[in-house]
Amino acid sequence: MTDQRQPTPASAGAALQQAGASPMRPSDPGRIGPYVPLGLLGSGGMGHVYLARPADGAPGLAAVKVIRPEYAEDPRFRRRFEREAAVHSRVHTPRTPDLLGTGFDDSLLWMATQYLPGLNLAEAVRECGRLEPAGVWRLVAEMGQALSALAAADVVHRDLKPSNVILSLQGVYVIDFGIAQAADGSAITSSGSRVGTPAFMAPEYLREGSCDTASDVFSLAGSLIYAATGHAPFGDGTGVDVMHRVAFEEPKQEIMAELAAVDPALAALMSACLAKDPAGRPLPRQLIEAATAAGHGHGRAPAWHEPLGARLLARQQACEVLERVAVQETVQLRTPVQPLAFPGSGPGSGPVSGPVSGSPTPPWQHATPVQTPAPENGGRRSRRRVYLAVAAGLAVCAVAAGAFALTRPPLDEKASARPGAAESALPGGARTSALPSSSASPSGKKKESEKAEPRESDVTASESSKATPDSGAGGTRPTPTDDASTPSGGGTTPTATPTPTAPTTPATPPWISQCTYYSGSELTVQGNKGQRVVQVQCMLTQRGYSVGSSGVDGEFGTATLAAVKQFQGAKGLEVDGEVGPNTWAALRSST
Repeated sequence: MTDQRQPTPASAGAALQQAGASPMRPSDPGRIGPYVPLGLLGSGGMGHVYLARPADGAPGLAAVKVIRPEYAEDPRFRRRFEREAAVHSRVHTPRTPDLLGTGFDDSLLWMATQYLPGLNLAEAVRECGRLEPAGVWRLVAEMGQALSALAAADVVHRDLKPSNVILSLQGVYVIDFGIAQAADGSAITSSGSRVGTPAFMAPEYLREGSCDTASDVFSLAGSLIYAATGHAPFGDGTGVDVMHRVAFEEPKQEIMAELAAVDPALAALMSACLAKDPAGRPLPRQLIEAATAAGHGHGRAPAWHEPLGARLLARQQACEVLERVAVQETVQLRTPVQPLAFPGSGPGSGPVSGPVSGSPTPPWQHATPVQTPAPENGGRRSRRRVYLAVAAGLAVCAVAAGAFALTRPPLDEKASARPGAAESALPGGARTSALPSSSASPSGKKKESEKAEPRESDVTASESSKATPDSGAGGTRPTPTDDASTPSGGGTTPTATPTPTAPTTPATPPWISQCTYYSGSELTVQGNKGQRVVQVQCMLTQRGYSVGSSGVDGEFGTATLAAVKQFQGAKGLEVDGEVGPNTWAALRSST
């Protein structure tokens, strides 16, 4: 029997993490059209994707993509975006998420689709291992159904790859079709460019720019081979190398031999799908027929292998918890903001006689009866206690005054600060001042190669000042990523006096805990090789960016360059593809 009780903030926060989202930040919107965001699912060069629920309390969850303002304000991009949303609405199949709505409200261009509680194929293979033959045949059958529906609606996906295939307990889904076409026809891409992932593109698309359903079949085969072997069929390398092999060469013999050793019939079908001539590839319905002939395309679908099945069940249960969160309680899922406070400053400074209005009374401030001891030896002991108390009080005041003197900003900085010029609004009408960054410049940006090399201790201090606690479970995206409003500089900030709360243990994000190959900040650029590049690729991959089919290989190729530029754009840095001090600091940030 499903638990229908209202989730507590702690259980809702844990469910948010298990659902694949990270806590909302103060800069995130509180409302997107008719949706209230619950958490951040991911970020990229074009915008953010939020996990949200209907503001009217209706059942279900949505994945709401919000486009970055510089793209949203481009009329051509908006027209393409809206046209592709209309195409999405024409596709009716259980193998694609439903389009729930789109809009352009208060400078927010957004699109909402049904949220699917699952893992994408790339995550599934990376975290739970390669799929068993039965699972791959299930993919063949259900992806064949999805491509048949897209073909019937005259829609070509053009970017079928493992990260755009979702696995869930209910089945397999295709996501993110049509958006690439919107970007291709806007100012976002230059003339003659190709939108997609080189390792999974079709040869005719690379050579001529033409793309149809047969092209999607070719791309699907690459994703299926990846599911079975853990490798793309045309091997590893830089983007240009991969594109040449896809366009003119046969798939890697050793990868196809590995697939044939697992399942000969599957290998034969995939070889046909990878034919250079589109006319020689199977149709989507023939994929379904092949799966049926192999005994996997009819009746009850086989269960996913473990631990994948358990991961999918946990994610589905987490979404069921989030659906029961009351809309008015969603503010509790946001990352709390601690106001800056200095000892003895602000209104009402001086002895505190009680708690601040609206905040809980800490345990150490609860009133307790004070027993007055009887005078003893002429009251000398009582007087001694008074003297000791006065001395302790004076010592505390001296420490507080010293802390204030050390941490207060210089007088010229205070004099130049004007209300409203460097303040950001917080929920409830409160405001907090933006702290100065050591990398600030008149333009706000500076080339990485022109910046002074910071000491490693400076970078460490900067990162510790930006760490945020993580109360979730499951280890999936514990902190927000790619926040364009996150400062990239490593400036020193005054120590805040925190509001007394229950002690928490901050969790270290995976791009910090799992990427320990290089700890410096030497300028790293395209063409470099070695541990510095491995560190960059590892952190980008853990943050959700693709560095190419070769993965973390220590070679700074075009795919890694593209990922660095996407990350820099999302962080508001100079988009030059150079990993210098500011980009290193942003990569190591806990947000």
